[in-house]
Amino acid sequence: MVAFARPSRLRTAALLAALAVHRIAAAETTPDPEQQLLDQVQAILAQEGPRSVALLEPLTRLSLQYQEQGDPALALVTIERALDVLRVNNGLHTLDQVPLLMQRIRNEEERHNDAGAWETEQELLTLLRRHLDDLRTVPILREIADRQMRALHEYLEFKNPPELFLGCFYQVWSTADGSGCDSGSRQTVVQGMLAEAQRNYADAIGVLLRHGLYGSAELRELEMDLLHGVYLFRSLYEGRNEPPAPMIPPLRGITDVEPWRGRVAPIRALANWNEPRDDAASRALETTQARLMLSYYRGRQSLRRLYLYDKASTGSAVLLAEAIAQIADWDLLYSQNGSAVRGYEVAHAMLRDARVPAASIERLFAPTTPVVLPAFERSPFARNETSDVTGHVDVAFEITQYGRARAVEILGSANASDAEIDRVVDLISSNRFRPRAMDGQFGAASRVVVHYALHD
Repeated sequence: MVAFARPSRLRTAALLAALAVHRIAAAETTPDPEQQLLDQVQAILAQEGPRSVALLEPLTRLSLQYQEQGDPALALVTIERALDVLRVNNGLHTLDQVPLLMQRIRNEEERHNDAGAWETEQELLTLLRRHLDDLRTVPILREIADRQMRALHEYLEFKNPPELFLGCFYQVWSTADGSGCDSGSRQTVVQGMLAEAQRNYADAIGVLLRHGLYGSAELRELEMDLLHGVYLFRSLYEGRNEPPAPMIPPLRGITDVEPWRGRVAPIRALANWNEPRDDAASRALETTQARLMLSYYRGRQSLRRLYLYDKASTGSAVLLAEAIAQIADWDLLYSQNGSAVRGYEVAHAMLRDARVPAASIERLFAPTTPVVLPAFERSPFARNETSDVTGHVDVAFEITQYGRARAVEILGSANASDAEIDRVVDLISSNRFRPRAMDGQFGAASRVVVHYALHD
C-alpha cells in the first residue's frame, strides 16, 4: 500500500466535500450530470472510503465536466484526487495515469500556468521513459515532441515561448539556481530544444522497433520527424564556408552530464539498430560521439533505416529504389558526389532488373518537374493551393551530373516583376537537384523547362 501526504489528501477531499455541499444546496429537483457525479462520489466515500478504486471513474468524468465548463481550477482539484486513487491502487508508476496527466497539462494551460504545465510534462516524460517497451507510450512521446518542435519554431520566429526559460535552453544544461536562463547563444537554444524533441521521437521509434513493426506508417512518420529536424538544423547552420555546426555542444565529458546524456542515448540506440536478417557486410554503424553530433550522419542514419524498414516489410523494388535515391540525394547535398552517383546507379539498376514500367523509372529519375533536394521537403516548384496564382515565370536550365543548375534562361513570364524573376533565378541557382538519367546514365547534363507560378 502506498501512503500519500495526509495534508494534500485532506485538502483535496475537503474541497470536494465543500463543493458537494454547495452543489446540493443549489440543486434543483432534477439533478444535473455534475450533481449526479458528486452524489456518486459521496456515496462511494461513505461506503468504501477515500481510497476506493470505484472513485476513479466518476472523478475522471467529473474532472472532464469541469474542464468543459471552463473551470480548470476545479478540474485540477478533481484530477489530483483521481491520481491519488489511481496511484494507491495501481502503483506510483502505472501508465494508466497518462490520460490524467495529459488532462492536467491542458488545464494548467487554460489557467495560463506555464510552469505547472511544464512541470507536469516533465513528470509525464519521466513516467513514459519507465515504459519504453509499451506501445501506449508512442503517441504521447510523439505529441510531446511535436509540442517541443512548435516551441522551437516560435523561437525561430523571434518569439519567446515559455519553454525557452522553463527549460533554461540558453544554457547547455540547467543550473541549480536557475541563473543564466534568460539570455545566451541562439545556437545553444536551437541545439537544446531540437535535441529534446529528437530524443522523444527517437524513443518512440525505438518502441516500435522493439515490437518489430517495420511496416508501420507511424514508424516512417516518426523517422521523417527526426529527419525534418536534422534538415532544419542544417538549413540554419550549414551550407556556408565554415566547419559544420554540431547538433549537440562539443564539450569534453558531455556524455556524463545531464541532460545531454539522456538526449543523445536514444539517437545512439537507433544508430546501433540492426535490421532483421542483418547484412553485416553492408552495414556501417556510425555511433561515435563525433558522428552523432553532425547532421550529415544523423540524417543518413534516418534515411538508411527507412530503406531497411521497406526491405524488412515490403520488398517492393519501387519503394526500395526510392529509398536508395533519397540516401543518394542526401549524399549529394553534402557534396559526397561519388557516393551519390553510385547510389543513383544502384537504384536505377534495381528498377530496370525488376522490369518496372518505364513511367515509374521516369517519375524517379526524369520527371517533368525536376526534384529539388531533399525530396522529403516541400518543393519550391509545388503550387500553393491556399493562395491565388497572380502570374508565372517560364524558365529553362540544365541539371549537371552532380545536381547543379547551369545555363539558366528565362523563356517568358506574365505579371512578373524584375525582382520576382530574379528571385526565381536565385532559387534555381542556389538549390541542388536530383540528377536525371539519360539511357540509364547519370554522366551528362540534362535540360529541363519549369513553369513557376507566382502567388499573392
